[in-house]
Amino acid sequence: MKLTDIAPIETWQQMAKEIYEKLGVNFGVLDTDNVVVQPPVGWANKACPLIKGNENSRVVCASAQQDMSLKARDTKKTVIDRCDVGFTKFVIPIFDNDEFLGTTGGCGVLLEGDELDGFYISKILNISEKEAEELIKNVKILSADDLEKDVDYLEKALFKVMSR
Repeated sequence: MKLTDIAPIETWQQMAKEIYEKLGVNFGVLDTDNVVVQPPVGWANKACPLIKGNENSRVVCASAQQDMSLKARDTKKTVIDRCDVGFTKFVIPIFDNDEFLGTTGGCGVLLEGDELDGFYISKILNISEKEAEELIKNVKILSADDLEKDVDYLEKALFKVMSR
């Protein structure tokens, strides 16, 4: 079974739009091989589309996604962590009965008390630190409580799609 057997692409697109508008996170849906089924419809900050869109830096996103997807699959629970540059990321496993179909989740925000690595961002994007700092100056900062509420909202939205 595939994610598109659960819901058509249009349903995943609508969910992505709703999540982005409500939570302001980079939201995506990925299959079991971490191939994008639904990409973000909007970006949480100015750095993420540059990182993800650059051949040399997209590994930052891919490695975090792969690690967290495996953990979510194995534990059957939402995983919250950070990518290599410091953005908060949450990955929610999608199961149909006991069959793992992929993940959904969000990223591109910062948990209160965490820091972004402007130096690393400047190196992977081949820009100055000043330019990197400019890209991340308006990143949305969430309290642990707000992050928990966002994850809960997303889990409920996923449950609605899955129970159709």
